[in-house]
Amino acid sequence: MELTYINTSGEQLVLRQRKPFFLSKIDGVGRTQQTINTFKAPEQDGAFFISSSLDMRNITIEGTIMARTIDEAYNYRRQFLRVFTPKQRGVIIYRNRRISCVIEEAGFIVSIGERSPNFFISLLCPSPFFETLEEVRDELALWIPMFHFELEIPPEGIEFGLRQPSQIITVDNIGDVPCGCMIMFKALGSVTDPELLNLDTGEYVKINTTMDAGDEIRIYTHFAGKRVIKINGGVETNVFSLLDIGSTFLQLAAGRNTLRYDASVNIKLLEVSLYHKPQFTGI
Repeated sequence: MELTYINTSGEQLVLRQRKPFFLSKIDGVGRTQQTINTFKAPEQDGAFFISSSLDMRNITIEGTIMARTIDEAYNYRRQFLRVFTPKQRGVIIYRNRRISCVIEEAGFIVSIGERSPNFFISLLCPSPFFETLEEVRDELALWIPMFHFELEIPPEGIEFGLRQPSQIITVDNIGDVPCGCMIMFKALGSVTDPELLNLDTGEYVKINTTMDAGDEIRIYTHFAGKRVIKINGGVETNVFSLLDIGSTFLQLAAGRNTLRYDASVNIKLLEVSLYHKPQFTGI
């Protein structure tokens, strides 16, 4: 059992079942609680279910500082309190998953003169979902290399790359719930009106513009983080206004998603990539 906490300053502390920060208990990673909204009519038995939503996650941690001397224990206490400062937010990493959190309480149960003081940490996670450590990348439209070394070029020439033959691809979301993503359109030449369509739902996202060679347009569909930007030569520009009026900020359903990319002009010069972090309701 091992848990790593990293605050926004980049300082981190590893709690494990050995010295000096011995982790004895962690609670709240394997269960979730939700708020259920209902409506009850006069004289009705029971109620109508309206909706439900997951509450914030509360994670509590208990452990012991294991030191050889009181002075060493004091130094470890100072390190603990500096990293687990309530003035900064942080991230915990546990079993190859991560979750953002804020410190509700962090401190020691016994007096400062103890050589093995017990500590207690209470964390509140505004989003209750654990995420993978790395983003999952899916290439929807790309060129497949057709040569390898040692290279011999025949008299009739050689094809250096092959365009992926299908505009349709499936993307697997291994998480427990739907999640947002980042859609990246990249132009290898002049491309007009790039689009990505979810064939399962009929929803789409489309950018009404003509992209030049080297242009990138990135659409972020995450909850409370929706934006559309254009990048050219390292310069980032807000192009939210180019979003087609019927567009939807696509969410990837848990399981398999069938997507199709398109463009009004020069679809063969369009590259499409999708990045997402699957989300889990517990560990």
